[in-house]
Amino acid sequence: MIDPYMAFAIQPKVYGCQHRKEAKKNLDNLCRQIDGCMYVADMEYPAKLLAIPEGAITGFYDEHSRMDYAEIVKKVALELPGAETEVLAEKARQYGIYIIAAAKVVEPDLFPGRYFNTVFIIDPKGNIIHRYRKHRVFPAESSTTPYDLYDEWLEKVGDDVDAFFPVADTPIGRIGTLLAFDGKFPEAGRALALNGAEIIYRGGEFELHRRYGYTEIMNRAHAVNNSCYVIAPSNGPKFMDLTDDRPSMTGSVSGGGMIVNYRGQMLCQITNTNVTYAAAMINIQELREYRSKASVYTLPYTTPEMWARIYSSLAEKYPYPKNSHIAEPSLSYAERREKMREITGKMIDSSVIKGP
Repeated sequence: MIDPYMAFAIQPKVYGCQHRKEAKKNLDNLCRQIDGCMYVADMEYPAKLLAIPEGAITGFYDEHSRMDYAEIVKKVALELPGAETEVLAEKARQYGIYIIAAAKVVEPDLFPGRYFNTVFIIDPKGNIIHRYRKHRVFPAESSTTPYDLYDEWLEKVGDDVDAFFPVADTPIGRIGTLLAFDGKFPEAGRALALNGAEIIYRGGEFELHRRYGYTEIMNRAHAVNNSCYVIAPSNGPKFMDLTDDRPSMTGSVSGGGMIVNYRGQMLCQITNTNVTYAAAMINIQELREYRSKASVYTLPYTTPEMWARIYSSLAEKYPYPKNSHIAEPSLSYAERREKMREITGKMIDSSVIKGP
């Protein structure tokens, strides 16, 4: 039996780093926030899980400045584990908590010269027990994805669901992870749930304009459609670099971080752009009771054979190319934009969508 516990989704101040050594400023801020969360938890209820959003370690200078891919690999992307993640590992050991975080990460043993936008989970002993590489990116981000080198990925990492949507089975529940743009795809949350996830982390998402509300809709949909808790931290004030004295405020314009229960109910939501956190109780035992007795939740009604057939029959009409970055790690920003226009044009030509 898993006792209820407190979870935190922190909303930090984030500085864009031109070099990984500059991450110390963000890590110092994160450590102070973690200390603050644990101080509050000690007065109220034991905390077991703390989630940090995408970009919180090195920021978004690489994306905002259109930094060259090779420069990101050389200067910004981290090793996992490494000096930066060890700072968070020490906090996990200090407080006996699980920490979920994300960073641009190199994997020289598997894919030399590449980096992946990666979620990782640190256990209370400071060990990294899970890593997930972001699957879907839009043109502003140049990260390599598993689909970009699909055949090589199958050979080196695997061809089952764990190779694409791994789930960590922990003493506080089964945890699966997504990053930002990933959450726009309902299949991502469903893949995690069908692989056993009880908690889905979705680290970060920003809306193009303030208060559209679609980030909340997506997170609540992942929760209720898959009968999972969703913990979704977001960024607070975002600074272009360490010298910037005014935040761009593009971090939490979506309404900030949130924690949603397995019935799609909002447990806690941040409604400002400040440095703060969302906190809520996670009750895995209650979730398991619900899943074992309810007759209206969706997982028992899933029909994978039918969906596999549908997707297979539509593959030629949805021409997003696999293995598109075997030769070169990534295109330039302008080339990535043009690539999406070409794909959209092919979808119009095949009548999947209708042009204006």
